[in-house]
Amino acid sequence: MAEQGGYAVGDRVLVKPERQGQILAVIDGGSGKTKHFALGTWYGIRLVEKKGDSNGQYKKQGDFFFKCPQNFGVFVQAKLIVKKLADETFDFTSETKELEAAKAQDEEKYEQNKTKIRALKTAFKDLDKDGSLSLEEKEFVPLAVNNLGCDNDEARKLFRTIDVSNNGSVSFAEFDGWLSEGGGIDKLLRYGDMKKAFREADKDGNLSLDLAEFVKMAETAMKLEKVEGEKLFKKIDANENGSVSFQEFEAYCDELGGMDNFGVYAQIIEEFKKADKDKSGGLDKTEFIKLVKTKLNLNKFKAGRIFVSIDVDKNETVSLEEFEAWVNKIGGVKKIQK
Repeated sequence: MAEQGGYAVGDRVLVKPERQGQILAVIDGGSGKTKHFALGTWYGIRLVEKKGDSNGQYKKQGDFFFKCPQNFGVFVQAKLIVKKLADETFDFTSETKELEAAKAQDEEKYEQNKTKIRALKTAFKDLDKDGSLSLEEKEFVPLAVNNLGCDNDEARKLFRTIDVSNNGSVSFAEFDGWLSEGGGIDKLLRYGDMKKAFREADKDGNLSLDLAEFVKMAETAMKLEKVEGEKLFKKIDANENGSVSFQEFEAYCDELGGMDNFGVYAQIIEEFKKADKDKSGGLDKTEFIKLVKTKLNLNKFKAGRIFVSIDVDKNETVSLEEFEAWVNKIGGVKKIQK
């Protein structure tokens, strides 16, 4: 482990003014790849809050010393570090690898989307029977239905979105411009998967899922048991009308980052159940401390402090909701699956 001036990679520290973070790089400034730094020892720190000026690259020059979201990183010398934070548990040491893996996945999806875009452009030209390089609504709707998973109403709405000139037809230039924006096509491909799952669950065809329909979908798509599916139903039913509309379902999927992440909620529940030895539906202090000692290698005193801090309703038990919020705060379910 690199260590200089009493601080090392992995240390959680308090940085002036009142910023918490973790040291991810120790840099000897002034020459070679670190010539952009002034002479002396520098620390690359990933902050807990968005109070920095970097994404792991120093002043947008040279190499990345670590990777993090923009403005969550900072480079400082020891004089700006107040002290080590022995009682904190946040951990960003694996974030660089996770971001690089996510980037690789995005690049793979981009290549897949490029193939899809080429197919859409070919479909556009095939439907353009008169060679006018534009499609009327009646021509565009089959394209969207067959290639993007839309129904007729959604396809007509999409037509009006792409027809920026409002002349009643979508030119190839408008279509190509919309595809080239990137976010639109990615969103629609995800939208198609969501719509398909929703329709399959919507047995009565009323464009909303009642409790029984939702629980069945949660069991199939997310591997949740009935009780867990019922709890999730209440969470997603934002207007509390006893049914989940597609808009509510879509908002939840977006919050997860797409249906690919449906399993995350189930994984959190699985870890919660493993720790809940007495099957009470909540974690008492003993159960929680054992989990934290095993998964995060923290002593019982630090684990006890964490328990007190996340037991929001102060009932001496950590509920699934409190547990989920804590897991998301420390970096996701992967942190406790080690």
